[in-house]
Amino acid sequence: MRLLIFFLGLTSFVFGQYKTLDSALLNGTKQVDIVLYGNYISSDKASGFYKNNLYGSNKLISNAGFINASVGLGYTTGFYYNTRAAISFRAAQTFLNYNYGSKKDFYNNLYDNSIGSSIALGESFIEYFDGDTAIKAGRFQPISEWVNHLIDGIWLRNGSIRNLIIEAIWAYNYGRVSYYEMTPFRQLDKTGWFNVGLRYHIHGVEGDVKNSISISGFSNFIPGVFITAGTRFHFASRFNGGNLWWFSGDLGIAGSFEDHNNIHSFYDNTFLFDSKLTIGYKNIDAMLGYVANGDAGMGNLGILGVGNGTQTDMSRSFYANIQPFFIWGGRAIKMGRNAHLIYAASRISILDNKLNMYFAYGATFFNGTRYYGGNARGIVQNELNAMLEFGITQTLSSIVHISSTHLGGTSVPNSFEINGGVRFMF
Repeated sequence: MRLLIFFLGLTSFVFGQYKTLDSALLNGTKQVDIVLYGNYISSDKASGFYKNNLYGSNKLISNAGFINASVGLGYTTGFYYNTRAAISFRAAQTFLNYNYGSKKDFYNNLYDNSIGSSIALGESFIEYFDGDTAIKAGRFQPISEWVNHLIDGIWLRNGSIRNLIIEAIWAYNYGRVSYYEMTPFRQLDKTGWFNVGLRYHIHGVEGDVKNSISISGFSNFIPGVFITAGTRFHFASRFNGGNLWWFSGDLGIAGSFEDHNNIHSFYDNTFLFDSKLTIGYKNIDAMLGYVANGDAGMGNLGILGVGNGTQTDMSRSFYANIQPFFIWGGRAIKMGRNAHLIYAASRISILDNKLNMYFAYGATFFNGTRYYGGNARGIVQNELNAMLEFGITQTLSSIVHISSTHLGGTSVPNSFEINGGVRFMF
């Protein structure tokens, strides 16, 4: 079986290729979820924004909260010969909006004056797959350590050469459409964002984070704004081929070279180095890691978000993350200059995998920027993140997220955020 089939996880293609259009349309997969979701954040600073990059993405840190109802509706067809399509929508309405808390996370994509109400097009695409080549066009979430937003664009992957995946991405807009955050989709300059990459699979099954060896290289760029290049290495093995103990090591280095005459470029060239060791026993996995960046922080390496994706499975992305603070946290390492993050993280799965718990704690030592921390130097920010997912039944589950930054002194805000809710999926 081809490597690309494992990489994509598209076993439905092998068993669900239909010869008539009606069969493909009627034998697809629906995605429906109803979420009652609340969020509260408090800060020792009155209020303030921090920016993720120079393209206008920002977050409000203040004393605010909300209770939100969200409905997601999507459908992915079966494959009609080699092609399938998907469409999805999400709508959200706020019941309680303390100090306009929902405006922090939910923006109306219809660009009217409604506060706390949002509706947006989610993952919607056309995909071609023939066993060696996959092409996806539309709005979707790429599987990438460097993209944790939805993009409007094209994704091409090819696995014709044994053990080698070749991919290319072009993105024009980016944003998020999820139960916890809905943002306007923003343009990535006039020409868009480009990515090319190679992943060579040395051993094991692609996608098996606990028993595989791979090396990859990539470059992403916006012409005339910046260009990046980097490489990553992953090694994982089970002790004596058993299923009780396993360990892994990850190492990566990337550089961003900025066009200092462009308003969307950072002032300095920069880099991002990351390494981590993970060990697991049965249903408990723990990791230790270190991340460092340069004079411009993550620079445009972080333009689409370094970490896990908004639509991806947390049980896999936890291991693939370059930095561990999930989606909403990690502000110091994302924004600080000359930052050094030391962290520990773990995943615990119990009750036949019904309860999954993720924890991360770290300390970031960094210098401030005009985006976060001002001109202060030698800042330390400590952060705790916890995420719990509990499957009540096969269709009903609960989610809780906790994020706390503390002991940050006077230069950066210390904040506490708790959010969560109940999700019904069918």
